[in-house]
Amino acid sequence: MNEDSGTRRRLAWWPALALLAVLLFAASPFGWAVAQTPDAHAPAAGGPATALEVYAARLEAVAATYPQLPSILSDAFARPNGREAAVHPLRLLRGLLILFAAGTAALLLTSRVLVEPLRKLEADRGAPLLTGVLRFVLALVPVGAFAVGVLVVYAIVRPPHPAAPAVLLAVLQAALTVLLTDRLIRFLCAPRHPGLRLIPLEDGDARALHRTGVVTVTLAATVLGLIDLLLALGVGGNAIVAIGLPLSTVPFLYLLYRVWRGRVAVARAIARPLGIEEKDHPTLGLWAVAASVYLVALWLVVAAAAVRLEPATGPRMLASLLVALAVPAIALMAQRPLARFYRGEETEAGKAAVARVMRALWLALFVVGVFATAAIWGFRVEQATGATGIALRLLFNVTVVILLGYVAWTMVVRAIDRTLEEARHDGVSSRGQRLATLLPLLRKFLQVVLVAVVVMIVLSSLGIEIGPLLAGAGVVGIAIGLGAQSTIADILAGVFFLLEDAFHMGDYVEVGNLRGTVEGISLRSLKLRHHRGAVHTLPFGQIKALTNYSRDWALMRLEFRVPPETDMGLVKKLVKEVGKELSADPEMGPSFIEPLKSQGVRRVEDDAAIIGVKFITKPNEQFVIRREAYHRLIRAFQDHGIHLVGRGVVVRVDDPDAANRIIGFAAAQAMNGTGKESGAAE
Repeated sequence: MNEDSGTRRRLAWWPALALLAVLLFAASPFGWAVAQTPDAHAPAAGGPATALEVYAARLEAVAATYPQLPSILSDAFARPNGREAAVHPLRLLRGLLILFAAGTAALLLTSRVLVEPLRKLEADRGAPLLTGVLRFVLALVPVGAFAVGVLVVYAIVRPPHPAAPAVLLAVLQAALTVLLTDRLIRFLCAPRHPGLRLIPLEDGDARALHRTGVVTVTLAATVLGLIDLLLALGVGGNAIVAIGLPLSTVPFLYLLYRVWRGRVAVARAIARPLGIEEKDHPTLGLWAVAASVYLVALWLVVAAAAVRLEPATGPRMLASLLVALAVPAIALMAQRPLARFYRGEETEAGKAAVARVMRALWLALFVVGVFATAAIWGFRVEQATGATGIALRLLFNVTVVILLGYVAWTMVVRAIDRTLEEARHDGVSSRGQRLATLLPLLRKFLQVVLVAVVVMIVLSSLGIEIGPLLAGAGVVGIAIGLGAQSTIADILAGVFFLLEDAFHMGDYVEVGNLRGTVEGISLRSLKLRHHRGAVHTLPFGQIKALTNYSRDWALMRLEFRVPPETDMGLVKKLVKEVGKELSADPEMGPSFIEPLKSQGVRRVEDDAAIIGVKFITKPNEQFVIRREAYHRLIRAFQDHGIHLVGRGVVVRVDDPDAANRIIGFAAAQAMNGTGKESGAAE
């Protein structure tokens, strides 16, 4: 009998010893916890135990428990917690089945009642996200009905055993975890409703992801529920480790199986949002290797924690598995909104932008997932010390901050660019022109702020105190402000000019003796392009008054000098006809607000009557129309015998013989000049 027991003990020891080497891999990040574990006693009394000695002692103790498991379990059912009445396994199983049957009946009945509301909700064809959220909320009702059904039956039966509440809680937690996971994955994947699917997957891939998530969580929750049930019956210590350690491999082995079975489909799903072809990047298939390494390392961490008898090992294992499933789910969920935001389905540039952002997002989520898993198991990167701790803090903070900063910056730039495009298409409106003026300045401001924030976070991650830096920057800012008062005055003046909406990009303005089109706006100056090509740069602080010729409408007045005897009725008729021609012109007609109108005689001078003509157009259109109006009116006046009077001096002579005398005088002068020339020749 003793020989058989020794043989079984040696057979149990060799697998444990083989596991010892790989457990040391998981021990290194959590070596601080080994010395704090109550059961981690050093086998040697001469000094502190090494990690190898601690794990060897613990594994030997666990391995020694396997031959005793039948008697331990028998004693747990015979005397739960060593002092309570016996629990028959079949009776316990029957009671659990009754509870589950009641909860399942309530779940099915509630689901049947909700079939019609769900059908109407799908028929309404509202927003996919809102419809999906409402479906998810309605799907939680049967889960609540399941819990209520179990609790009601438990309250009716009222088991007298003291361990019954703990057993109920263990089983109910496992069942609710599975049901909630199923509803959540259905909400994200929508296996039967492609229109409501938040994760861009094919139908087969969506069903596979749903099945994988539900089965994985079911296996993990079953293991945790069984462990909790045994703990409620008083089984603990090495016996729990001996039972839970091999059972914990089941969900990991299933995940490894699903990873390698679906590696091609997952690689295709990853390649699509990244904008790459799977055949051109064979290394994309290495995701399965990375996932396998992650799962193996995670199981080793679970095994190490279980061997050390750390509390809450099971829930942390389940949380780690959910993190492993959440990282790719979040990345895939972000692809469709990004594509819609960048209009990635419309242009090649949009697809390339989405691919760049998705690569950065995948990398950031991967880093966050790794460190989140480490945090679940008690490793806080901010508490790490030494060179390794500094390197890990740099890896986490710098990588995540830079990647997320890049994603945020690209999205801000895209949002501003889209608004600018809309503003340019709607350039005639005041809102469009104002956005075209302010958004470039906003983009520069946000760029400076984002870079400053990222730099501060990176410096803080390096262990540099940024408080003194901020204080020093404040002192330097005060000194610079005192030395650059005029520059600050220009900036503040520019801010108030923009807030008062005094001008927009493209407006034709006048500042003092300078005129031109607003071509550029910076923080401290305004650039005006003169119609001859010169560019004037005006600091805002030096602008005392500004005249804008491009606001709302433009009134243009024309003047013509005609003889006083001109028929004014004919002039009015001609102006009206030319106004009709210009209004009917396909190019100039839409620019008119009021057509050409004759204002009659505006004033009378000595030799002419001044005729006024006016029209009102949209801003910046008056000059082209003025040129064409002058041209057509002058031609119309000439065709009808109306001659324009110049501004020369006119001399009037009342003597009727003045012309003859002038001619005779001119002839005499000519003859006199001819005689003088002949005498000189002789």
